[in-house]
Amino acid sequence: MPGDSNPNLYRGRLAPSPTGLLHLGHARTFWTAAQRAADHHGQLILRNEDLDSQRCRPEYVEAMLEDLCWLGIDWVEGPDCGGPTGPYAQSERRTHYLEAWKKLRDLGLIYPCTCSRKDVAQSAGAPNDLDDEPVYPGKCRPPEERRSSAPPDRVEDPVPQGQNEPAGVN
Repeated sequence: MPGDSNPNLYRGRLAPSPTGLLHLGHARTFWTAAQRAADHHGQLILRNEDLDSQRCRPEYVEAMLEDLCWLGIDWVEGPDCGGPTGPYAQSERRTHYLEAWKKLRDLGLIYPCTCSRKDVAQSAGAPNDLDDEPVYPGKCRPPEERRSSAPPDRVEDPVPQGQNEPAGVN
């Protein structure tokens, strides 16, 4: 089943962050994800959310894998077993993210946000007619005519001169 290219195949995901030991809430969430994948005759994918370089530790990754196995949760792709859509440790995917960012920048589809944290929090909590998901109010989005013809350097490059990864991505 790994690498199955069926676009209708259910692919569930576990994405723990190895910043500490797993707790009961994690176990319940991961068990639910595993059951949902099994109920849909699908696959379960494990992704290691190791982007917090200050708090992520190798011993927590090992403990995470051991605990998930102890719970009886099986996955078909992950940092320990590989798979066709790896790498499965997010810290190893920075190149993919930077390439995607540059593509969006070159198309003029990204722009700087000047909102404060308070603005963002208020926007996320504002009522909307569609559903419970927050809706972006468009405050920082440039006018339509500027978006389609924006020069590639309109938004600051996240890779400062002489560095290899986006600034602020840990």
